[in-house]
Amino acid sequence: MTELFKYIYTSLPMISSLTCGMLFIVAYGQELTKVEQLVKKLLGVYFAFMVLSWVYVQFNLIYEYVLKYYLPLVCFVLQLNQVIFYHFISLLTPIENDNRFQIKAHYIIPLILLFVSGIFMITFTGINQLSNDAISSLFMPYTSLSVFFFMLCYAILGSIRIIRYKRILIKKYGAEKWKVMRWMEPLMIIRFILLILFICNPLRISAVLMMMALFVPLQHILIVYNILMRNYTILSFGNNHTVMITGGQITSLSNIINNFGVQTVTNTSLLLTKEELEQYYEDSKPHLNAGFKMQDLAAHFETNRTYLSGFINKTFGVNFSQYNNLWRLKELECLQRNPEHKDKNQEELALMAGFSNPRSYWRAKKAAEEKDEHKDSDNYGN
Repeated sequence: MTELFKYIYTSLPMISSLTCGMLFIVAYGQELTKVEQLVKKLLGVYFAFMVLSWVYVQFNLIYEYVLKYYLPLVCFVLQLNQVIFYHFISLLTPIENDNRFQIKAHYIIPLILLFVSGIFMITFTGINQLSNDAISSLFMPYTSLSVFFFMLCYAILGSIRIIRYKRILIKKYGAEKWKVMRWMEPLMIIRFILLILFICNPLRISAVLMMMALFVPLQHILIVYNILMRNYTILSFGNNHTVMITGGQITSLSNIINNFGVQTVTNTSLLLTKEELEQYYEDSKPHLNAGFKMQDLAAHFETNRTYLSGFINKTFGVNFSQYNNLWRLKELECLQRNPEHKDKNQEELALMAGFSNPRSYWRAKKAAEEKDEHKDSDNYGN
């Protein structure tokens, strides 16, 4: 009975990884922004790799004579997971003038190490004088040291990025905006705790293994809960990142900083941001009400209808009605994927998504398709 409990307890990281990965698969595509979809995709891959790593560790105890030849691949997966985790952090903490190539370049190093270690493994396997134990004794230290190096580097890089983003967010929007992202600080603390436990792991101390089995699921729960609850504020530094300031003026965030200085951009001068509007639609789902009007939205944000209409038009390139319909089309896609509604037809689901009648749905769908075709043709022409 004790052995069974120990086995179940030590399997918690694999169980939590599998559960969290499945949750992100189910939730994938339910968000409006591409960044949020990419975050979920990365986390899905991250949890899948965690499951594979944990399965390898469990089976390696029994089939080491076979699985040791896959050590370069296992090492690659563990290294790559550190890069994926940092990529996930970087998406939630965008910084102005971020270079996408720099993020992608981080993936090159594990690939190079996989190629080199793979060649060494093939070479050593072909040497008859080497015993089977010699291969493990050569590659296990490399695996441990390289994974430790990746964990340390990306824990430091992730922490630095979070600290920088925290300062930017507080300067531009005030301390209130950071409150929803405070979970990232204990998340990085857990990463450093796992790093220390990883160092102690070769000592084969049972207490260390038990603590690792506890902190890994704790890290997973912290990530999944806050991502699914959308406890984050992702700044946009593009030209279309507009804000509404006191007086109803619609301008870009960079113009505010250039004209007024960072210190004057406070919660009292910022009436509405892109993130706040999207968060309201995501949380409250006002678009599900077919009678939802501009004055209702203006009343919620305590602003003028004209100002709000201009803000939506400049920020999203659509009018108020089209913006609502985009959310309704997104809602319809979610309803279609829900097995509870498999007996309902398209028009019934359209009404559930907030369209006043089926005709409104077909018009909105056609308009969205035409806009996508026009965008594709423009891109092709360029």
